[in-house]
Amino acid sequence: MYILALETTGPVGSCAIIQGDGQVAMEVSAEEMNHLKDLMPMAQRLIDKLGLDKKDMTAVAASVGPGSFTGIRIGVSTARAISQALDIPAIGVPTLDAFKLKCDGVTIVAPIFNARRGQVYGGVFDEQGEDILKSGPYMLTDVLEAIETCIRDRLDDAPCGMAPAGRIMFYGDGIDAYGEQLAEFKEKIARAAGSFVILEAAKEDRYQTAEMTARAAFDKLEKNETVTAVDLQPEYMRATEAEQKLKDGSLVRERAAKIARFKAR
Repeated sequence: MYILALETTGPVGSCAIIQGDGQVAMEVSAEEMNHLKDLMPMAQRLIDKLGLDKKDMTAVAASVGPGSFTGIRIGVSTARAISQALDIPAIGVPTLDAFKLKCDGVTIVAPIFNARRGQVYGGVFDEQGEDILKSGPYMLTDVLEAIETCIRDRLDDAPCGMAPAGRIMFYGDGIDAYGEQLAEFKEKIARAAGSFVILEAAKEDRYQTAEMTARAAFDKLEKNETVTAVDLQPEYMRATEAEQKLKDGSLVRERAAKIARFKAR
């Protein structure tokens, strides 16, 4: 069994192949935002490196978002094409949920990706990977409040005289975008619940990878959670800029302004 996994939702694209025994081989792009150019060559190098043929693939998986709108479209479209060409099932892996693999039995995981204006794509998962805050589009304050509530509940439930300890690890580019707010949150938790430690993943470990997509897809395949090429769909979590402009009428106003400027020449 072999699953080809594609990750194009972040700044650096990657491909991975996971085998039936759980071993993973991965190729990572050398340049940021070079998904369209690098994706298929990386996949072919992996197949060649492992001595496989395209027809050996059991399924193809794609990280379906949220993330870069263009990146999502590239990954999903490529996976759909491969699924159709090889007549194999497709597997959609929600990008945020792939971070549940970081839950190691002792760490609460909180991926936060910058959606601008105080907004994030985020979630909070407990030590076993269960939802504390389900993946979705939120204000950063929503994510922080979910963590604070979790900590408070654990302190309230602790036996008298015993302070529970815990660690919360943040992932994603929201760490950089909202560094000041996170620093204030760390101080707040340190004062109120010093036994809980707020951490930030190292820069090289903050982002989603095809290995994460592959491992999540492996679990989905075992549960028979596959779809056809047609049914593999992106999960943007919010409208594209063009859709937002169409909805609020600004696209119509921009077009009218352009026509007016053209006629005035």
